[in-house]
Amino acid sequence: MWTRKLAAVVIMAGALTGCGKHPAVGILLPTTGNANAYGESIESGIRVALAEAREKGTLPADLDILWADTGSDPQKAVSEFRSLVGDKGAKIVIGGATSDEARALLPVLAELKVICLSPSASAPDLAKKSEYFFRIFPSDELEGSRAGRFLFEELKAKKVVLFAGDNEYSRGIEPEFRHQYVETLGGEIVARIDVTKDGWRTLAARTLDSSKPDAVYIIGYADQILDVLRLLDKTGFEGRICTTSAFYSGKVIQEAGKLAEGVFFPLPPFDRTSESPYVRAFVTRYTDTYQRAPDVFAAHGYDAMKVVLKAIEIAHPVETPELNKALHFTEFKGVTGPIRFDDYGEVKHYPKMFLVKDGQVLSYDRYLKEERKRILNELRNLFHSTG
Repeated sequence: MWTRKLAAVVIMAGALTGCGKHPAVGILLPTTGNANAYGESIESGIRVALAEAREKGTLPADLDILWADTGSDPQKAVSEFRSLVGDKGAKIVIGGATSDEARALLPVLAELKVICLSPSASAPDLAKKSEYFFRIFPSDELEGSRAGRFLFEELKAKKVVLFAGDNEYSRGIEPEFRHQYVETLGGEIVARIDVTKDGWRTLAARTLDSSKPDAVYIIGYADQILDVLRLLDKTGFEGRICTTSAFYSGKVIQEAGKLAEGVFFPLPPFDRTSESPYVRAFVTRYTDTYQRAPDVFAAHGYDAMKVVLKAIEIAHPVETPELNKALHFTEFKGVTGPIRFDDYGEVKHYPKMFLVKDGQVLSYDRYLKEERKRILNELRNLFHSTG
């Protein structure tokens, strides 16, 4: 009898040991709810990375990919994270897509001691609050500062009306924008319109009419940005419009249509028109798969999955301490640029400015070069025709 019991224990222990060696990756994204545009883009990039690894034979045959939807709800993100790790055995999770979701997850990471790699959360202080939180998206501090300099120095906008929401995203960007634009450069914010309050449209129309700002700066997620663009169109606003990287979702820009024309926004350094063979290969594969060009969130989803797969390859065993070492001591190649995490799990990618021109998202620097080239050609043609 004792022999049978001992044999059963040995078999059970062997089974548990086998399960422990079976790696699983959780992918926790807002594929429904008000942040679904970002979740869908990130997911599409992840799927391209998985397909590529599968074709190259670098995807572990025993790797489980576990998908979960947060519904754009931070509390649901917490419960789904617990399920992915506690019930399904995920050793690392790609998640915390929005800053609100990421912040809600931080205490759970410390409790479960499992790493979360965010492809897109950008609130400034997130990475410093948990040794288990990593991200490949630049901090909002960098984005707010870049927008402030761009509006004042390059667009020569000395007065702006600021539109902002009440969320972690706005609270991350606005202070650094104010510091750069007002305190450092001397610009003036003539009014701040809170787009989460009743009556903001009436207040905004009255403010735009009376203050005549050179530009507006919109801080918010896609639905808030679209609401402000509709208002600006309705009021006939003719100044410059600058917003945040949250605008750069192919789905959002498509929905905005002509309202997106001429809108400026900073982005992490992913340029889908880049001549880099690595970037071009990703863009080609993505476009062939989805019949549309990748946006910045798809690029970060792709890079996040590539980073996780490489970390799993390096880590022996695939457990938190070894995954942590792999992430901290490896430089990863990414379509968003080289990815090397600092002591806090941050990546220093400095935003560049982009704009929508003829329905296409263009690098502002590239746009200026093309404009100079066009003007020079026109002058040459004019010279030859009058010569």
